[in-house]
Amino acid sequence: MIVVTGATGALNGATIDHLLERTPPSELVVAVRDPARARRFADRGVVVRRADYGDPGSLRSAFVGGDQLLLVSQNDLHADGVALHRNAVEAAVEAGVGRIVYTSHQAAAPDNPFGPGREHFATESSSPRPAPRGRHCGTASTPTASAG
Repeated sequence: MIVVTGATGALNGATIDHLLERTPPSELVVAVRDPARARRFADRGVVVRRADYGDPGSLRSAFVGGDQLLLVSQNDLHADGVALHRNAVEAAVEAGVGRIVYTSHQAAAPDNPFGPGREHFATESSSPRPAPRGRHCGTASTPTASAG
């Protein structure tokens, strides 16, 4: 099963729409802060679960049964994004998720003058403890700029 966070946002909402063209809804879970905002997915047969990066218990519950997790980066410029991302990664590991794909940012680096670039670098650089049976695999997905 594929779990997708942030599906009420533009990026992962479009990702779920795309997945539904190729994947049965029974194989998808959306994990969102406000399940009422994800009704369009529930209406199509996708399981909707409440998950808040600031509430590790909600994350573990939302990720249970997932084989893969698409973890969209948090979007609060005033929050401790690294800690919030760490909560999500640790919850996924505890839930037994085998693969975590994280939406990072181009030019993620410790010396990037753009604050979120440093945050993404720190998230990518943190190594979660191994999942049971050594199943954890992390991938950072970095969008690229497109012309036109």
